[in-house]
Amino acid sequence: MKTLKISRGFNLNVPEQPDLNCVRLDLPSSLGCCAGDIPHIRPKLLVKEGQRVKTGETLFTDKRDTSIQYVSPGTGLVEKVVYGYRRRLMEVVIAPEAEDEYVEYDPVELAGITGMPLDTLVAHLKKGGLWQGLRQFPALDFADPEHSPAMIIVVMDGNDIFSPRPGIILKDNITAFEAGMAILHRFSTRLDVVCRKSSLEGIREQSSLVADRITHAAPDIYPAWHPGAVLYQIKQTAAQNSAWCIRLEHLVMMGQFLLTGRYPVEKIITVTRPGRREPHMRCRQGMPLSALAGAMPENSIATTGRFNGRILEKNAHIGFFENTVNIIEAGSEEEMFGFVRPGLDKPTVSSTFLSSLFKGPAKMDCTLHGEARPCINCSYCERICPNELMPSFIMKALNADELEEALALGLMDCCRCGLCSFACPSKIELTQILSDAMDAYYKDR
Repeated sequence: MKTLKISRGFNLNVPEQPDLNCVRLDLPSSLGCCAGDIPHIRPKLLVKEGQRVKTGETLFTDKRDTSIQYVSPGTGLVEKVVYGYRRRLMEVVIAPEAEDEYVEYDPVELAGITGMPLDTLVAHLKKGGLWQGLRQFPALDFADPEHSPAMIIVVMDGNDIFSPRPGIILKDNITAFEAGMAILHRFSTRLDVVCRKSSLEGIREQSSLVADRITHAAPDIYPAWHPGAVLYQIKQTAAQNSAWCIRLEHLVMMGQFLLTGRYPVEKIITVTRPGRREPHMRCRQGMPLSALAGAMPENSIATTGRFNGRILEKNAHIGFFENTVNIIEAGSEEEMFGFVRPGLDKPTVSSTFLSSLFKGPAKMDCTLHGEARPCINCSYCERICPNELMPSFIMKALNADELEEALALGLMDCCRCGLCSFACPSKIELTQILSDAMDAYYKDR
């Protein structure tokens, strides 16, 4: 096992880290299959309101490849279809029944995965709604089965600092994990399995064989275990820029699907809120925010990532790629003489506050603490970027319509971790600017 070395990043010390207990939640009054969290998708709706669907039945596809299916997490009536800006499909909401009626597929034994024809395996995963768990760099679109990746990165921890711990996901799912790894071996001989150092003990408690498969241990400095940051650390040739990646939960779901012939409907989710440590929650795919978070403080927001998630509406549901909910309080609108206060509990990148010396628990809120201003070339974004980019220079190149210069500065190496936006004292949304440019360039190509 190799240890990844990362000199840049941010270690956010907050008291609301989820504990390692796990509770099971009851079936909620609604389930949602979301399109809003899926990168690059052009959804095509296949159902209508009032229609009854089975668990695992297709709700919508991607117009770019209609063989890729997005399926129902429950059995019941289509309660409503939610659209966003310019009639873009956001959610299909299901009113679930107490008993599931599954779309059945032929189960595949663990030993049979290696002998299964490759095109049949791909078609099986696409129809079952799980192929999209495999993402391809640099745009992190769904993987192209016609492309043979130089390597596949398996990320045991999620993209957020509060993501569910892999030891809890692996509990009772060791065989499904092995089946998932057998699937990946059909596409590449090199599998790089990465986890946080703090997760190793929990994985060993579940299975020493799984722990032996881990090839790289990442420090607990965000985002050292993020797949984009991992690829930047381990790639050696240009061909590896189009590697694939997959998260543990999706790998396990693939294995469960092949072994049982049924779409797996359970998910592990963490919820964090100020001043409390919540347990991990075992629940249904597509859980509503209201069932996970309950009552939220006034003017607070809920996001699916502390640095890089989307903001959830109060009636939203958790998407396929989301496994954590962060509830962040609004905080005070104004702080008298805030610039001269010691700030013992304020997170700081620039060591402005004393919290940088005492390393005590930080308290975060969702206020900007200042208005947007022009870039002042402070270089904080450069110092914190895990992939050693210069986000402010890339932003200026994009603003000047110098795309070639932005690409030369490493635009497509951005892992969208969100730290440059967090560190920027001018409140410039650098991550959003770079991310939009990456998506536009990918779309044009």
